[in-house]
Order: sequence, then structure tokens, then C-alpha cells
Amino acid sequence: MNDGKFVVDRRTVLAGVGSLPLVAALGRPAIAQSAAGDVPIGLVLPFSGATGAYGPAMKQAAELVASKVNEAGGVMGGRKIRLFIEDSETSATASVAASKKLLEVNKVEMVGGFWGSPEALAAKPVILAANKVQMLSCAANAVTEGDTKGLIYRLQAKSSQWGPAGAKVMEKIGAKKVTVLAQQNPFIVAMVEPFKAEMKKIGGEVLDVVMYNPDQASYRAEVEKAFGPEPDAVFVLPLLTDMVSISKEIFRGGFTSKVVSLGTGADAEGKFLQAVGPEVAEGIYHLQPAPPIDSPSYARFVKAMGAPEGTVFLFAGNAWDQVSIAVLAMEHAKTQEAAVWTKSVREVCNPPGEAVDDIVEALKMIRAGTKINFNGAGCTCDFDEKGDSLNRSFYVQLIKGGKNTPFGVVS
Repeated sequence: MNDGKFVVDRRTVLAGVGSLPLVAALGRPAIAQSAAGDVPIGLVLPFSGATGAYGPAMKQAAELVASKVNEAGGVMGGRKIRLFIEDSETSATASVAASKKLLEVNKVEMVGGFWGSPEALAAKPVILAANKVQMLSCAANAVTEGDTKGLIYRLQAKSSQWGPAGAKVMEKIGAKKVTVLAQQNPFIVAMVEPFKAEMKKIGGEVLDVVMYNPDQASYRAEVEKAFGPEPDAVFVLPLLTDMVSISKEIFRGGFTSKVVSLGTGADAEGKFLQAVGPEVAEGIYHLQPAPPIDSPSYARFVKAMGAPEGTVFLFAGNAWDQVSIAVLAMEHAKTQEAAVWTKSVREVCNPPGEAVDDIVEALKMIRAGTKINFNGAGCTCDFDEKGDSLNRSFYVQLIKGGKNTPFGVVS
């Protein structure tokens, strides 16, 4: 698929420009400094490189919520939100340069976006040194570890949360005896022990953990070791390139154990099905962190994006929420100074408080002195003491008849 979308039983899962209005056109704004009185907010989003399909929808979402705030009178007494958006190029080096430009030229109070963990980790020390807020849409546990000065917030499930979600899928498909086949990298390794712990909790057993290195010439030995004992299922933890090779080995070997994998490998915006074809992909389950697709706030977000009802935006809601949270925290703290308004993030996002999901209404409530509990488009926007998201859900799909079909949601 080359339009960044696919249709699954009346739900469209979007990564990029497919079926979006023209307002989501590719490209980034011209370099400019913030006008006097504007509140500058920066985003580093992927428009090129391996993750380039995700950037346009995230850009559109951020621009929509900023426009909504500005049309309603702005923030902190009528100041306008001004967005500055840079291309991460799916590169840690480019993301550092983009972050420096946003901080030094555009004088932003927050650098958000960050779909990928390498980009976020590389930019982290630059942003913290400037005492500005960093908001993320990536998974690596390390991003929120160490001394973050209380300036980092993740609007995505962290790596260690993917493991228990995988175990819950195993429970749903009746798999008790399972094996793990996992790529050796920090993002994936962090999933393994939480997966084993959750499997034990639900009465299952992990027979073996088979690790492999990225970009091996062959994965045949590892596949045979994982699938040979005929477990009920194998939790395959790959990225796209290795999942293509591994699934072909599974098919060639005639193995019958069920396969549960990650959307990063067994979906990748439809590229997996393109690469292996429907016969090889048939019957593979895969999971991916997803927005609260049945919530009223998400339905309104989809409508604002100009997309069909039932569309599933996996990451665009994160960008909407990042801008929303920054605006609400600034209004609550009555300042754009990041080191100050960061202390208001949990005050406007976490319970207790009156639930609200409309950004304009939330601003009115803050000005009236009401304690709010803001719920976003991409997640509930509740954070623990490290800045990690609480209560994230995972969207599970089953490849059937050459298509990704909905299987369910696990938390």
C-alpha cells in the first residue's frame, strides 16, 4: 500500500497523508522567529526516512488544535500559539540539529513530537540543558529514566508495557505454553521480562526466549529453535525487515504454532503484507499502542481531522494532546516558562478533577478556577511521577484473507 492507510472492517488505520484533507500537506514551515507576544511551541516530526509516513497526520493534528485555541482567543490573556515544526528525517543526528534550531532560533518552550526513540534519546540532553519541556510519542524506557528535571512526558506506551499486552493477547487466543523470539535491541529487550511475568500471572508458561541480532543473513536456526518444540504460540518481537525474513522461514518450515507479533514488524503501515503476500502473512496477530477508539473525545478528534467515522489514527492524537497539554499547563501556571508550567501538567491532566476533553472548554474551566482532569484524543493524558503515560491501550489485529482485521483492544 502506498497511501499510508489500509481498511479493516470499517476502520481505517492511518499513518500519513492517505484520505486526509489538503491541510495535512507535506512540508515544514519556513524558518521564522516567534512574533512578540506569541507562545512558541516546537515539534520534531518525521516527514522523511523510514518513519516519514507518520509526520503529516501528526502535523495536521497539532495545527488543528493550535488553530482552535487561537480562534477562541488564545492563552494567558489573548496570546497566540505559534507552532514551529521540523523534520526528524528519522535520524538522531537530524533531530538534535532540529531541536537546537527550535530552542535557539525559535525560542520554543517545548520540543514535542519525537515518534522514534533514537531521535528522542539523542535530543533529550539538549532540551534538558535548556530547561525546556520534551514531549514524546516513542517507547524506549530510557527516555524517561534518570534525572529528567520533571520536564519529560511520554504520550505513548513505554517498551515494558508492550510485554504484558502481548501476554493478554496470548490469553485471548488460548495460548498457555509459549516461546519468545526477539530481536536484540533496547526497545524490544525491555518487553521480555514483563511478558514473562504477565504470562505467569495468567497461568501460562514461557518455554524459551530465543534472541537474534538485527540484519542477520538468515534467521532459520532461531526460527527452528523457537517453533520446533511446537509451543501453542510464539511471541515474535521484530522490526519490519527481520519480520519479513522470519515469517517466510515460518511458512517454509510448515510450523503451526500461532504467531503474535508487533505492529512495528507485522504491519508497518501495510508494508509487511506488501513484502510477504497474503499466504505467508495469514493468521498472524499483531498489536500496537492505540488511542481510546471508543471514547467520545476520540470521535470528535476524528471528525476534526476530516476523516471518516471509525478511522484509527495511531499517532496523530499524540501530537494533538502534546499541544493541548502544554497550552493548559501554561494557562494553569499563568506563564510560558517551561520550568514553571511543567509543574502544572499533572494538575490539569490527572484525577481528581472534572473530566473534560474539549481544549477550549478546558481553558475556560481553568480560568474559572475549576480543577480539571483533561482527557486527550490519543490517550487519557494521565502521567506517573516519571512522566510516563498511564492506562494506555493496545489495538490488536489479525491478518486474514490478505487484510488486517480488528481483533480487539487490550490495556
